[in-house]
Amino acid sequence: MKKKYTGSDLKIAFSAFFATEARRARSFRGNFSIISLFVFLFLIASCKKDNTEADPGYSYFPTDIGHWCIYEVDSTVYDPFNHDTTHYRYEVKELLQSTFTDNQGREAIRVERYKRPYIDTVPYDQLPWTLSRVWSFCRTSSTGEKVEENERFVRLTFVPRKGKKWNGNEFNSIGEWDYKYSSVDEPFSINSFSFDSTALVQQICDTNRLNYRWYRERYARHVGLIDKTVYDVSDTALAPTSVLTRIVSGKIYTIKLVDWGPQ
Repeated sequence: MKKKYTGSDLKIAFSAFFATEARRARSFRGNFSIISLFVFLFLIASCKKDNTEADPGYSYFPTDIGHWCIYEVDSTVYDPFNHDTTHYRYEVKELLQSTFTDNQGREAIRVERYKRPYIDTVPYDQLPWTLSRVWSFCRTSSTGEKVEENERFVRLTFVPRKGKKWNGNEFNSIGEWDYKYSSVDEPFSINSFSFDSTALVQQICDTNRLNYRWYRERYARHVGLIDKTVYDVSDTALAPTSVLTRIVSGKIYTIKLVDWGPQ
């Protein structure tokens, strides 16, 4: 098997090369060895080739059939017409159920979403799941796409890098949002789980004196989405205080991972 040279190998070779040439320069009046030069250039080429074989980051967007995640959802909805505020709490289970060919001829994943309500007198694990939605995922060589309520979103792009931007709404009618990797391969803990590699995606941060729109998702390797936070609220009158202190309409919700595994 052909040996791959690392950055450390290159440093050692670099130092050895110039030490050898220094001795030869003293012995042969400064003439460089052509053979040694070729060897040195070969090491550089090998190292560059090795560095281009970067991890594409596909493990942030699992597509294994039978993979599932359970999330706790906490949501508050503000109704401007009835001047009412409603709080919702429930669990959602996403199951990667099967593969199919989408309308672009690509292999996609059927994602079944199950739901069960929060009842303060009954533990979640004693309540049945009810199928509520069917979404789909598609992972290409460069994107991780999700179709939710018939809208396609580009949730991730590959290779993930901090600061990298893309239009998450490229394939829907919502309008352009500049998604951005705020962090990549950073440790993060949620509930009772600790992950050594997570990627944080800021989807939109658009705030003013009337509207507050802030969406963010976090993904973990081999799990997928583990955390989502949404603030999408507004007021009808200008005021010097934050919109978050005088909400008239909109929604606030969080999604947090509580369990995951294979089928």
